[in-house]
Amino acid sequence: MNKLVIGYFYKKDLNLYGDNGNVEVLKYRTQKRNIPIEILEISGDTDIYSDKYKNINFIFMGGGPDSAQNFVYQDLYNNKKEFLKHYIDEGGVGLFICGSYQLLGNYYKDSSGKTLKGLDIFDLYTEHFGDDKPRCIGNTVARISPRISRNPLFKKISMLEPSITGFENHGGRTFLKDKNCALGYITKGWGNNGDDYTEGILYNNSIGTYFHGPFLARNPHIADYLIAKSLGLKDLKKLDDTLQKLAFTASKKLK
Repeated sequence: MNKLVIGYFYKKDLNLYGDNGNVEVLKYRTQKRNIPIEILEISGDTDIYSDKYKNINFIFMGGGPDSAQNFVYQDLYNNKKEFLKHYIDEGGVGLFICGSYQLLGNYYKDSSGKTLKGLDIFDLYTEHFGDDKPRCIGNTVARISPRISRNPLFKKISMLEPSITGFENHGGRTFLKDKNCALGYITKGWGNNGDDYTEGILYNNSIGTYFHGPFLARNPHIADYLIAKSLGLKDLKKLDDTLQKLAFTASKKLK
């Protein structure tokens, strides 16, 4: 049987709002199906090009405070950019939350006007407008992009409606070069920028999103979709998701 091999980037540095829960959800949902899983933690001193990491089929990176992101950015840009770009461009499955989502874009401009060059993997840019615009905070709901909701694999394995829920808290506002690349379209909350109703990005088989929660705990149908994509499966064994369904329904009603 195929093994889910997760490359978990910067576990200690990028764990805002319990983002590590996303990896715990993947672990739980694979083990309940007797699917082997291996979690490889990747930090600043990791040689990502060694043979140990060549079988990664899922990459996860969370969000973090500015102090942590500055360190992470230097390592990503100087040591791991080409690995990530090749992996994502070639269709590798990944999930990138909030701060790491921003770093994979073209650039990030902070409230002082200072610009940080991004990794140029996702075609987007992020700008922080300081006191000129309110911070994007609150519970969120979005309609999933048809590129996922109409996918035969998703329709076969999803136990929930084609929506996603989460919690967002970000000052930067992200603008996609192509709005059709959005992960979803906001029905409650701010999303990427509070103006164009887009949320996140879907590029090849990788997702960037502002939704914390943790995202996969609140959206187990997306977790299953990503697991199946990572392993090249056409179906997944059904789990007893009674509690998850109730939680999903309740989370949509949060104010």
